[in-house]
Amino acid sequence: MSTDFLNPNEWNDAEHHIEQAHELFDHGHWADALRELQEAININPSNSNWFFNKGLTLDSLGKFQEAIEAYEQAHDLNPNDTEVLNCLAVDYTRIGQYDKAVETFETIEDIDPEYEPSFCNRIITYSEMGLHDKAEEMFYVARQIKEHCPFCYYNIGNSLFSRHEYDRAIWCWQQTKILAPNHPQIHYRIAQAYWAKGNMEKAKENFLEELRKTPGDIDTLLDTGILLLEMNQLESAKEKFNRILEMDERQAQAHHYLGELNQHDGKTSQAIKNYHRALSLNPRQSGSHYRLGECYLKVGQTVNAREHLLEELKYSQDQPQVLLDLGCLLQDVGETTKAMICFEQAIEMIPDDPSGYQNLSLCYYLTGHLDEGIELSTKVLELEPDHVSALHNLAYAHCQKGHFQLAKSYVNRIKEIAPDDQQIRKLSRQVKVLSLCKHVSGPWQKTSSWLKNSFAKKTKTDTADIID
Repeated sequence: MSTDFLNPNEWNDAEHHIEQAHELFDHGHWADALRELQEAININPSNSNWFFNKGLTLDSLGKFQEAIEAYEQAHDLNPNDTEVLNCLAVDYTRIGQYDKAVETFETIEDIDPEYEPSFCNRIITYSEMGLHDKAEEMFYVARQIKEHCPFCYYNIGNSLFSRHEYDRAIWCWQQTKILAPNHPQIHYRIAQAYWAKGNMEKAKENFLEELRKTPGDIDTLLDTGILLLEMNQLESAKEKFNRILEMDERQAQAHHYLGELNQHDGKTSQAIKNYHRALSLNPRQSGSHYRLGECYLKVGQTVNAREHLLEELKYSQDQPQVLLDLGCLLQDVGETTKAMICFEQAIEMIPDDPSGYQNLSLCYYLTGHLDEGIELSTKVLELEPDHVSALHNLAYAHCQKGHFQLAKSYVNRIKEIAPDDQQIRKLSRQVKVLSLCKHVSGPWQKTSSWLKNSFAKKTKTDTADIID
């Protein structure tokens, strides 16, 4: 309907709805603003600005697909509006339609080659596509139009961070901070980069600065709490997780990490409650099933432990370090076959880490498959020639096979590299006894039976009591 056909009452009603929508939007009442905008559009569906404002409101509500529809309607009414096209391209990026986003940005460039946001925002699109060289190209093109744009520095910083170029990312984000001190989450992003670099103190400093600006930001509180856990500042970490729950009791991750703190303090029953609460809120909460397995094992509830460890296995098949730890616990509850699957999957993902081979070799030894165990222990030594546990196991395995000279060579190797090893004297004595008994059937059979339980313990990786 054209505005030419609106009577004065309809015109006034539409304008009243628009005024109400603007006021509600400014106060953050986006759903109410959206209703007012729609009332205005129902009266006059030919105003491109109202569809544009509808798109902005839907963006604020996180309804990006619906926002795209509003922007497309605005574009149909005003095809050369670069601001509409820019918002449309940004939302195409948000929903993963990168080709359409690039095509839309290129349309903007055809309309107005000096419209800097079309290059600035293309940095994000190309970064999401993994085309980081193109992202940098857009960064430099944008700077020729506007030399110091805080958003360009911020966007290219994200690209650099995803490539693990943390120092360059930090520098870019610091430029953003200089140009736009109130840019959202700028200290948060800098903190993440310092954390990734291993500079915990600088990360903490920037997280706390972000919290001074936005004390109620749950993502920042959560990451700060996890960082403090890694720094062993447990009371400060607990305070952050409790603050999250004061604001939103349904935050599963906060319950999980409070469970880890309970577990650290030996409060197993309280830890179990927190892990169960986390899972009730998010059945796929990372690590909670694993931790429940640990807790139930500690209190002797093997059946419950097994149930949760097997459940964790469903969600952790892309995390090699978790698989290594999970496999060790599965062995403890008698699930040797499942444990072997964990170790095999970990080996596929991190073939240069000896832990997977060491743990898998133990499974073979304890199930009587000595040759397979020996092969894997040999692989461990290829990766780490001084791996004491692998040397122990090779000595024991060759004893069982009657290869006593070979077993002695491994014992001597251990004496060279770990003369203070607490088990070396016992191991050396066992090899001597077996060597003496090798021609005597009775003693050999008896000694062989206790030897099966003498393999060096599996290696459980230390994850600082955190699974994220």
